Amino acid sequence: MKYSLNGISTPFGGISWDKEITGKDRLKYLFLFLESKRILTNPIEMEIPEQCVQSVLEIKSVLIEITKDVSVSDIDLDAIRSMVNACNTYLDDINKMNLPHIVYKNDGQWEDSAFNIAMKNFRSKFRSSIALIEKSNKIKFEKIIPEKW
Repeated sequence: MKYSLNGISTPFGGISWDKEITGKDRLKYLFLFLESKRILTNPIEMEIPEQCVQSVLEIKSVLIEITKDVSVSDIDLDAIRSMVNACNTYLDDINKMNLPHIVYKNDGQWEDSAFNIAMKNFRSKFRSSIALIEKSNKIKFEKIIPEKW
């Protein structure tokens, strides 16, 4: 967080400051938010597709909002765009499927192969985008997005 001078008063003196939120601050918030999303970080044996869709819609909304009033590097913006595109692709793929209320895993793979591919592609894109943001900002994503699920 940065501070900027917003006023000086006299006769007894005084300086007032405003806190400025930086792009790095927003990216730290994004990481904390994404770490909380079960669709990315919590491998379980079953998923409810409706909840997955809701989670992806929430993620997409936050991805757009974090850049609204701060400057981020081109690398970070490209990574955010990649995650937004991953959300859109996931939602497009899921909409084409006629999934049951619950999708189960069998030997580490989702029983519905199209759902399995959609989930793996979604997580893979997020893993690579998060790695770019980590490297360019020297911040750490504290959870693991597993490759094998």
